[in-house]
Formats: sequence, C-alpha cells, structure tokens
Amino acid sequence: MRVLSLSGTPAAMGEAYGESCRDEIPKLYEKRLANAIRQAKVHGGREVGEEAVLTVARACLTPTRAHHPEGFAELEGIARGAGQPVEKILAMNGLTDIRDVLAWRGDLESLGGCTAFVVAGDQTRDGQLICGQTWDLATDNMPHVLGVHRKPADGPETWTLTTAGCLSLIGLNEHGIAVGTTNVRTTDARPGVTYLSMIHKALAARTLDDAAAGISDVQRAGAHFFFVADGEGRALALECTPEHVERVAVDAGSYVHTNHCLVPAHQAIEGDTPSASSHARQARLEQLIAATAGQADLDASKTWLGDQANGDKAISRSDFEGISSNGSVVMVPQSRTIHVCHGPAHEATWLDLRAVS
Repeated sequence: MRVLSLSGTPAAMGEAYGESCRDEIPKLYEKRLANAIRQAKVHGGREVGEEAVLTVARACLTPTRAHHPEGFAELEGIARGAGQPVEKILAMNGLTDIRDVLAWRGDLESLGGCTAFVVAGDQTRDGQLICGQTWDLATDNMPHVLGVHRKPADGPETWTLTTAGCLSLIGLNEHGIAVGTTNVRTTDARPGVTYLSMIHKALAARTLDDAAAGISDVQRAGAHFFFVADGEGRALALECTPEHVERVAVDAGSYVHTNHCLVPAHQAIEGDTPSASSHARQARLEQLIAATAGQADLDASKTWLGDQANGDKAISRSDFEGISSNGSVVMVPQSRTIHVCHGPAHEATWLDLRAVS
C-alpha cells in the first residue's frame, strides 16, 4: 500500500499532496461522480448531473472553512497542487453527504457500507481498548486507497487511511485520539460540513471531548456514525444526523455499528429501509466479539474484519454488486497502534502504518 508523508503548514501539506496525486485525483473524482449519478438514476429515478453536485459542494465551502480553517487550507492546497477547483476536491471528499443533500434515494444493498467496532478494555486480553472497521465502497475506488502520515507545523502528528486527494477518513494521532466512521442516511441532509472535514478536525484534537466536539458541535451535511477513542482507553459512539447527535460512552463491553440507524429518533427519519447486509454484518460482528470476550486482541480483531460468513452479506466483501472492502483498520489508542490493510481483510496484508510512514 502506498503511504505518503506530508509535513509543514496545512497549505504546504495540501499542495504536496495534490501534486503527488495530480494525475490520479481527476480519475477518482470522475469515478465517484459517475457512480453517484448512476445510483441516482437507477435506484432513485432522479436525473442529476455534475452541476447539481458542484452546486451543493459550493454551498458547503463556507461552513467547512468556518468549522476548521486548517483543514480547509489543506483542501485548498490539494486543489492547487492538483490543478483542480476546490469545489471538486470538496465534492470528492464529501460525495456521500452531497448525494444525500440532493435526496438521492436508492437500495442500500447497492451502496457502500462499513462495519465498525469498539471493544472496551474489560473485554481484551491486555486490558487495552481496541477499535476499528472495514471501509467498504465502490470496487473501482480501490486503486486509489493510500495511507497518509502528516506532521503539521502546528498540531499533532497523524496516521490515516484514505483515498487520493482526500482528508482523514480513519486514523490515529500522537495523543491517542482515534476516529472512524460508517455511513447512514437520513432525510434531514443539508449543505454543511462533510464528514471527512469533521474527522480531520477531530484528529487535530488532544482530548476526547475536543475530538467529539469536532463532530458534534458543527453544521453537519449528512448522517454518519463515528467512534472516537483516546489514549486513556475511553471511547464514545456518536450516531449523528445533520440535526441530532446521540452520544454513548463505551466504558465496558463492546459497541458495533454498520449502516443502519440504531437510535429510534434517527430511525424515524431514516432515508431508506436499512439493508439486509447491514443487519447481517452487525449481528455477525457482535457474535464474533462475544466469542472472544475477555481475550480480544489485535489478531482477533483482524480476523473479525476478514470474516466471510454470510456470502454477499459478509463483513469482508469482494466485489459484491460492485462493492468491496477497500481497506480495514484496527487501532489500540493507548499504545498508539494503527494497523491497516488495502483491500478485503481476508486476502490482504496488514501493515503497521506507523512503521512504514
């Protein structure tokens, strides 16, 4: 897996990032755009085009800049380095949210999905919390997956898994702040701050509460679940719609989230009937975690994310209806450990991201 190392000011890191992926970024943008437009037509009966996407992206620019000026400066730097307009870079980073703002409806079976977990220290072999997830999206995005190691001039060092030209998606910082996400869909989507910008700000935090505030205290564009953990072994589960946040402390046991809302108030405004795949992955991961209660460790968590039970509803997916597990991440925030793989975990090679950065 490719790993980029960036350092300096946000603008300088962004420019270096954009230049290094200059040929690749337009290709990924076109793939994501075409996928979203196709889904709108096939699954939602909605005829939309690039201009509709970019109109929403432009409406997201101002709240994104206000929410995290440093992250926005990096986005602008990526745009300059890649020779692309900033609204295209923002759209590529937040197309899931923008699609929902446009009220693109569809069958969730054919959309990307992820399977995330937090296992508290009372359930692990060494007493240290473990968190992680698969990252599932269109199979044709897989060549663009990469790791990014950032050493900002002013702010914590971070290690993340993402795609070319995109901000932080799943990652860890030097203070032990770990963040991940899964997608859900609710009907209160609006122009606002898209999810990668929120994660990027959370990973600039030094405390759990500040990291959570980077997600909860914001004009969110779309609905997502986030987990946030820290170097003291604490974690929060945040199921968010644009308008609401349900915050649950994971002090003991485990917490699993896939791609359907678990909060009743959020279920009332859920955009589509949750998919059979999402429910199957949720139940299967809960079963796997329960089977290792008190003995969970990094190797066990990698096995969970590589599980192939349930066929096309498996946790680790290989091009089922155009969707694959493009990567997976497991983290132990207390020891500042982040291991990643590129592709479905059952067939990929795991790397210690800090060791190769």
